[in-house]
Amino acid sequence: MKQSINDKTIKELEDIFLEKGYQKFRAKQVFRQIHVNKVNDFSQMTDLSKDMRESLSNEFEIDKVSLLKTFESKIDSTKKYLFELKDGNIIEAVFMDYKDRKTICISSQVGCRMGCTFCASTKNGLERHMTASELIEEVYTLERLNGDINNIVIMGIGEPLDNYKNITKFLEIITDENGRNLSHRSITLSTSGLTPKIYDLADSGLDINLAVSLHYATDEKRKKYMPVAKKYDIKGLIKATDYYLDKTKRRVSFEYVVIDGVNNLDSDIDNLKKLLMGKNIHINLIPLNPIEEFKHGKTTNKIINDFKEKLTRNGLNATVRYSMGQDIDASCGQLRNNYAR
Repeated sequence: MKQSINDKTIKELEDIFLEKGYQKFRAKQVFRQIHVNKVNDFSQMTDLSKDMRESLSNEFEIDKVSLLKTFESKIDSTKKYLFELKDGNIIEAVFMDYKDRKTICISSQVGCRMGCTFCASTKNGLERHMTASELIEEVYTLERLNGDINNIVIMGIGEPLDNYKNITKFLEIITDENGRNLSHRSITLSTSGLTPKIYDLADSGLDINLAVSLHYATDEKRKKYMPVAKKYDIKGLIKATDYYLDKTKRRVSFEYVVIDGVNNLDSDIDNLKKLLMGKNIHINLIPLNPIEEFKHGKTTNKIINDFKEKLTRNGLNATVRYSMGQDIDASCGQLRNNYAR
């Protein structure tokens, strides 16, 4: 079985190449071809001899991410993609052009096992983790399609911290100054709240931006709609985010999908104040995108703006994140599920 090569650090490549009798400096050449030039075919690495290219292609591979289908919004510049992995599994990714910056939203798993009731990604469970090699190639495939991007949001299908080993390896490679050299500040990871892994990420030195899917201000509500809350309570989650801020100096964002009559009550505002008042945080309010399996309807602009005004009047830092590409199946997982059907 061939070994992936694009998920190796320069040091790892040097050790592998020396063991196989290649010159040490070749490792940096190959690393640059993959992560600067975004080459995913050994035959295109023309600074290597033909014999070495053939030898590498016999021993190593780059996990391909193939474009299956593109969906382009007619109301803005958003593009949503279905990608096929080499085993036939399908993932989603999104490209958003904000004029001053280009952002992509990537998947981290094939499916998801978190079971949040309002999310389409988790309805068929977890198929498998994506490898670090696939994560890297997912980004580079999007860049080949749209040019260099400025920001990565790991917020597509999957729970990134449930795939911790591959995610941290991906982050180490994508931020390497000898390669793609993406700033840590340009990467945001979204988690449903795997508390122990937040501590691990804080201690990893990968001081990326952290977004926590809070959505409900009490354990009672969270447990009803988010099974992860049965294992990790809000008090422990907030303590972990405090630790993350202290360790990384990165302000934590709390994502809050507004569901009318469920989590936008006056009591929710009071509970959010108790949880978050005085902390260096940001509340990101998101309209609910309905799915068949969740009975609540789409959140109107009036409902979400009224809630935002109440939060800000109560001293909490909150803004509304309006969904781009609303004329395309909007929620993570919807495109994949519909295609599978």
